[in-house]
Amino acid sequence: MESKFPIRLIKQIIKTEPICYSGIRKILQDVTYQTTKIPTLTYEDLNYTQAKHKQLLRNYVNPEEFDRVKELLKKRKKQHFTSVGVSLRNETKKNKSMGWCMLSMVITRMTRPALETVEIQYRSTEVIRKFGGDLAFLPWLLKEFDLNPDILRFRFANLYLSGVFFPTVCLFWEPVEFLEYLYKHDRRMFDGSTRFFLRSARTPDQHFPYSPENQQHKLAWKFLDMEKIHDYLHEKHREMGKPLPQIHTKDNYIPRSQRSKK
Repeated sequence: MESKFPIRLIKQIIKTEPICYSGIRKILQDVTYQTTKIPTLTYEDLNYTQAKHKQLLRNYVNPEEFDRVKELLKKRKKQHFTSVGVSLRNETKKNKSMGWCMLSMVITRMTRPALETVEIQYRSTEVIRKFGGDLAFLPWLLKEFDLNPDILRFRFANLYLSGVFFPTVCLFWEPVEFLEYLYKHDRRMFDGSTRFFLRSARTPDQHFPYSPENQQHKLAWKFLDMEKIHDYLHEKHREMGKPLPQIHTKDNYIPRSQRSKK
């Protein structure tokens, strides 16, 4: 399953001391993830449509830049050592955006020993859905430059794990096993980030105010054993002395801004 989804990276994040916790997010800096296998993850595996691929093309593929690099790689095909940088900045970001997630790709080739490496450098990204989408995009990106790297390396200036996307992790990692791993290695993350999952598991009619939460809720009830997840999380939160989260349906949901401040 590691060749599809980066479970090893998720484990690394869970076990690593963060730079900070922010709500249900655990944020790390200076993270490196390396693999020798090209991921076989697809957009469909992550419940994306092909619109995701079009979005990534708009964000990261500058035709002039890609043509420049292809020509340079072609000219240096017989050279002993080649290292070429590719800018992954295309469509201009809106003023409120902090910038592109993927910034650049470095292609390095040697003839003696024969070695090809690809390194992708990130400003910041969420590790489950956003990075997962990038991994689904990666085979197309490698094919564009006729690459078959011996080593794939990802460097993240900032990387975060969000409790909203735990249902997606559980498509690739048995849910209770994943939750137990989180409970064992990062109690603070477990305590603060599994309330969404528990609320989702209480009823398929649960309503969330934001689209990503609602999408993950629907995905969970479609593919996961929510009764098993509910029983596990209910017991853990009972042990921690926490009450069950409220059930919010479309009929009784009140936006936070309109709730009583009693």
